[in-house]
Amino acid sequence: MTSLFTRKTFQYFDLAKKNKFRKGWFEKNKDLYEGAVKEPMSLLIREIDERFAFKLPGIVISPRKISRPLRPLAKAKEHGYVKAGAMFFLSEKTTSQFEWNPGLYLHLGDEKEDNIIGMGLYMPSSRQIKRLRSAFVKDYKVLDRILADRKFKKYWKKSLANEKYVRFPKDYSQDDPAAKYLWYKQLFVSRHFKRTEVTSKAFPELVLNSFEAGIPLLAWIRDSVGIFNRREYEREKLERMAEL
Repeated sequence: MTSLFTRKTFQYFDLAKKNKFRKGWFEKNKDLYEGAVKEPMSLLIREIDERFAFKLPGIVISPRKISRPLRPLAKAKEHGYVKAGAMFFLSEKTTSQFEWNPGLYLHLGDEKEDNIIGMGLYMPSSRQIKRLRSAFVKDYKVLDRILADRKFKKYWKKSLANEKYVRFPKDYSQDDPAAKYLWYKQLFVSRHFKRTEVTSKAFPELVLNSFEAGIPLLAWIRDSVGIFNRREYEREKLERMAEL
């Protein structure tokens, strides 16, 4: 793919930040948003769909997943109408208001830390944490192989996000071979970019190659946590209560 994002992309974000409380500003600059932000993001999502849809069954890969450029009135009074960033999150359809499903993420914006891609499970629910821990103990060797893969390490150099518990989870032993994973609060990888990297010709392929390298990890996480099923959740809840 050729370069998608340009200096106009960040020109829009910088101007949006300066005019975030002026709703009328967006209407006058809507064409800049459409051409420099929404359209290149849409093209990237379509390429993800074309290349990886068969490897990501059930995940909704659509330009409709691009965030809206304006905030609702309730939030606009405090944070401004116009967002100085844009993102998409591609995951399986959410079946519970209490949890996110594992997925792929891209965010661009005016701040230095805004330009980031990520894959995996962020802020897991109690149900997801329980299943993740069970999978760690059972399949830690599989996870070891995924994270040690040469292609994975090439594109996700920092490996897992370093957010860990202060105390080791109860009901598990620190002597367990899977203990190194049981410390984690969540399970995802991320990668930051400079503006010059985002606007380079290499950026689209870099993002696509990074996502491709991370698909085995995402597949492992998805298999481990599944999606929310209320009947199953209530059954497990009753079983836990019966054990007390």
